[in-house]
Amino acid sequence: MHIRKALGSAGALLGTLAAGLLLGAPAARADDVPPASAPPLRFISFNMCGSGTMCEWSAPAAYTNKAKYDAVVNETAAADPSTATGWNADQIFLQETCRYQFDTLAAKLAPHGFSGHYVTTKNFGNTADKQCQKPAGDTESIQTGATIGDYGMAVFVKGAALARTELALGAYDGEDIVSPCIKASTQGRPTWACSVHLDWNTASDAGREQQARRLAQQADLWQAQGVPVSLGGDFNGKPGTAMAATFYEPTVGDGVAFGNGAFREVDETDRSHFTAACLSAQVTRCRSGATTFGVAKRKIDYIFLSARHFKDVVADAPPLVGNATDHQMLRGAAAWADCGTTCAADGLFRRDANGVLRRYAGRVDGSLSAPGQVGVGWGTMSKIARDGTTLVAADHDGLLWRYPADPRTGQYSGSTRILAGNGGWQNITTILAPGDFDGDGRTDLVARDKAGELWLYPGDGDDGYGTRRSIGTGWQMFDVLLAPGDFDGDGKADLIGRTPVGDLWFYAGDGAGSYAPRVRIGVDWERYTALAAPGDLDGDGKADLIGRTPAGDLWFYAGDGAASYAPAAQVGYGYPAGELLF
Repeated sequence: MHIRKALGSAGALLGTLAAGLLLGAPAARADDVPPASAPPLRFISFNMCGSGTMCEWSAPAAYTNKAKYDAVVNETAAADPSTATGWNADQIFLQETCRYQFDTLAAKLAPHGFSGHYVTTKNFGNTADKQCQKPAGDTESIQTGATIGDYGMAVFVKGAALARTELALGAYDGEDIVSPCIKASTQGRPTWACSVHLDWNTASDAGREQQARRLAQQADLWQAQGVPVSLGGDFNGKPGTAMAATFYEPTVGDGVAFGNGAFREVDETDRSHFTAACLSAQVTRCRSGATTFGVAKRKIDYIFLSARHFKDVVADAPPLVGNATDHQMLRGAAAWADCGTTCAADGLFRRDANGVLRRYAGRVDGSLSAPGQVGVGWGTMSKIARDGTTLVAADHDGLLWRYPADPRTGQYSGSTRILAGNGGWQNITTILAPGDFDGDGRTDLVARDKAGELWLYPGDGDDGYGTRRSIGTGWQMFDVLLAPGDFDGDGKADLIGRTPVGDLWFYAGDGAGSYAPRVRIGVDWERYTALAAPGDLDGDGKADLIGRTPAGDLWFYAGDGAASYAPAAQVGYGYPAGELLF
């Protein structure tokens, strides 16, 4: 807040300029990051400019709480673009936020699944200048007498809070510098997220640098424990300062000096804001970024992500919402650093005892990334198979459903499912999604009934299946059936079965809805309590296999593209017996 003391008439000029930048449809800019193509992890940082006389609550800017709330809430949905940006944020960092504004946003964000944490850094009390008091006539905000005058910072994270803490970084000008932090599962991974507002003293950088070091030290401790960390907020310093160097990584790819920290800043890849030195050196990352504040157009707002956990960072600063605040919002996006080349389709799915569905993306060495939670309530399904990025599942009532992955979140839920079979699926013991098994260009389903008969359900290309036909009998000899895709490299979908004594048998598909005589391709596979065909897990273009032992260890078999596989390599442990893998 107190940075406005130094602005003087410049602050008033900014308000005048902002008056013409009210909510509307801004023109596209060269550095826009479209929600449809941005990496999947989404962040926003927003300095809300409190309330009362600390900001332009009267003409010419005439800030309103409704504009502030709308600016935040519209970043959290992937809905109608006329009312939302489609950014679908996972984490929200807020600064210069009154307690009543946080309480109001908490109520508005709860339906979107957010948990929040607020810290009061100064209490103004019930003063004549109305600092952090709900304005007269404001019907949107929630305020009780206990929160009048409370001013501070907040962080929201999509998902249930696992832990909360507050990092005391020092004090300046009668206000505590405290970062509220929340630990929650961000797209399936426990992550610490902290909102930041460093010392606004324009005469000296010393206090700000000290606070930055304290913040970075705590973040380093979390990273050493293997926990991703995100820091977002108003750091009150330019990218070239020693404060910023505390967070940026030491070097970029060509060895140009960068910083001494352990973070990537989301806007460091935007060439439209590179310095002349960075452009001359032809680097891909630069200590720069879009300006976010003031008539002098300075960058003082950042989102820093722990470099060992995040990659592919991108960002932009949308146009100023002139009736909300004097800071531009900063949007950032990234991907998990350990997500291999096959993240979009191939990977191992796991349903736990509570019906939670998790997905483990493959890496190039065949190992698995940390899990991402992609669904809940899946205990109601008796059988599940994967058809590309769609899941096919039969419930206990005998209905068959197709669950396309939500293109914005990767989640599988009832909001997207499509009924694909009206009944009778309780008589089926196994369903397989082999891909295009009959060669007509549409993905099919193969199922085994209780009598051991194998049935082909030809896909109709429209989330349904045509009349089934029998393609084999005697398949009750197998206790496990798999649809590995093209396992022998001939471009046709195949099948694999395991007998109770541990023999593994391969059936080469003929591309016309049938298969060649079986060939034994393994023995001693009875050692596994579960088998899965996760697709091309290691990204080499060949279908692979996974097995789970009674002890819960996971073993990877790299397919060779010729109906065989490499020796087993352990890629996991702690996968309990009884859980479904596919």
